[in-house]
Amino acid sequence: MKSNRLTKLIAVLLIFVFVLSGCGKKVEEPEKTKPEQPEQETFAGAEAESEAESESTEEDEIPPEQMDLIKYNYYVELNNDIVEIMDSINYYYEVVDYAEEFSLLPDTGLTYGYRVYGKNTDTLEDCLMLADMDPDYGEMDELVKEMADPLWALMETFSDISSSHDFADNQYQKAKEYHAIIYANADAFADLGYAFMDAIDEMGTARIEEEEQQMKEEGNLIIYNASRAISIGREVLNVAYDQGVSDENLTDLDLTEIRELYDELVAVVADFDAATADNDQLIKESLSNSRPFDGLLDGLVSALEWVMKQTESGQLPDMSGSGAPLGSLGHFSYVLGQCIDRYNSVFVD
Repeated sequence: MKSNRLTKLIAVLLIFVFVLSGCGKKVEEPEKTKPEQPEQETFAGAEAESEAESESTEEDEIPPEQMDLIKYNYYVELNNDIVEIMDSINYYYEVVDYAEEFSLLPDTGLTYGYRVYGKNTDTLEDCLMLADMDPDYGEMDELVKEMADPLWALMETFSDISSSHDFADNQYQKAKEYHAIIYANADAFADLGYAFMDAIDEMGTARIEEEEQQMKEEGNLIIYNASRAISIGREVLNVAYDQGVSDENLTDLDLTEIRELYDELVAVVADFDAATADNDQLIKESLSNSRPFDGLLDGLVSALEWVMKQTESGQLPDMSGSGAPLGSLGHFSYVLGQCIDRYNSVFVD
C-alpha cells in the first residue's frame, strides 16, 4: 500500500466546477438513463412507439458541450471521493498492521477506526453509467470501470467501521472481517486511484487554462483573477507533490518556485481587489458584492507566507492536533478549499 499523505493536498477537489459558456450558468445533473425494456410480442400502438422514441432520444437532447461538462464534473466528484478513501486507508494502517492477518499496532495511542470514514456510492454509480456514454474519455473511462469493485468494497467497509460499536466483540471478529476486505482491495484500488487522479488533474489543468484565457480576453477580470489565484494555489501544492514533500518532511521543500508563485499570487490578488473596487466591472460581471470573497484570497496569501516561514524555520509543523496548524501545507490546502467553495458559490451556484 502506498502510504502517501499528499493525497489530500493534490485532490482535484481543488479544481472548481466548470460552467457552461462562461460564468453564471450552472451545469445541470444528467437524468438517469432507463434500462432497455424487453421487446413486446404484440404492437402496443403508435402512442407507445412515440413514447419509446422520445425516451431513446433523451440523451441526444443534451448538447455535446454540456454533456462533456456534466461528465467531467462527475469525474471530479469521484476524484474527491477517491481522495477521502485514500486518506481512510492511510489512517487505518496507522492503527492496524499492514499484514494479511489482523493485528493492532502496539503503542499507537490511537483507537481502532481513527479518522476512518466511508463514502456514499451514489457518485461512483453515476460515473459507472457515464463511463459508457459520450464523450469518450479513454483511459479515465476504463479506470472507472476497473476500480469500481475495490472502491465500492472500501467505501462500504469504511462506512461500517465508522458506525461500528461492537467491533471488539468475540475477539475482534468484525474487525477481522473488515480487515480481510480492506487488505484484499486497498492495493489494487490505490494503483488505479492514483492513475485516475493524475489523469483528471491533467485534464482539469488544461481546461482551466483555456477557461482563464477566455475570461481574460472577454474582460471579466474579477472571475479571472479569482480563478487565477486558485490555480496558483494548486500549482504550489503540485510543486510540493513533485518534490515528494508533505507536512511530514516540510523542511525539505525547495522554496525557489514557491517564492515565484507567491509573488504572482500577491499581484493577482491585488488585481482582484482593484477589479472588485470598480463599479463598472461589478456591473459587467453582474456582481452586487464588492467583497465576494470576504478576504479569503488575502487569507490564501497569508497561509502561503506561513508555509514559507515554517519551512525556513527548520522545524516541522506540529501535526499532533486534530486540525492542520498554521504554516502547514494542510492549512494552506484547507484555505484553498475555502476559496474554491466560495468561487463555486459566487460564480456557479
